[in-house]
Amino acid sequence: MPSKKVWQAGLDALIQTTPLVGPSLAAMSRAASDSESASESQDLAILDLEAQRQKIELSMAEMQAKVAQEVAIARRIEEADEVEIEEYYEGEVDGNAGLKTDGENLSIGVAGKGSRVTKRVYRFKRTTSNT
Repeated sequence: MPSKKVWQAGLDALIQTTPLVGPSLAAMSRAASDSESASESQDLAILDLEAQRQKIELSMAEMQAKVAQEVAIARRIEEADEVEIEEYYEGEVDGNAGLKTDGENLSIGVAGKGSRVTKRVYRFKRTTSNT
């Protein structure tokens, strides 16, 4: 079975060569390492600080991955003669319930919750000229 150093070297290489998942992998790797040492201390204040730090770091990694994804899409669009992109978005609707009384009357209100998936299609066409 490969040693931990071999796995870490492979992970480091993957982080350096893949702009889409590299930032997320780096954040997760650091989070796993730091959370292990924080949990060994058995101090709740240290664990809480580590949890907050990891939440911020993973949020930043997610933003970086989104930017890298947009750059990769832009490169594909730039190099292709014809491009079609389909995107799916999920929208949510909230709900609530209420009860009101004034001593004589009772009013009850209920609202539901739902979600909807929206599909967007982008098409980019380019004809190369032979001039």
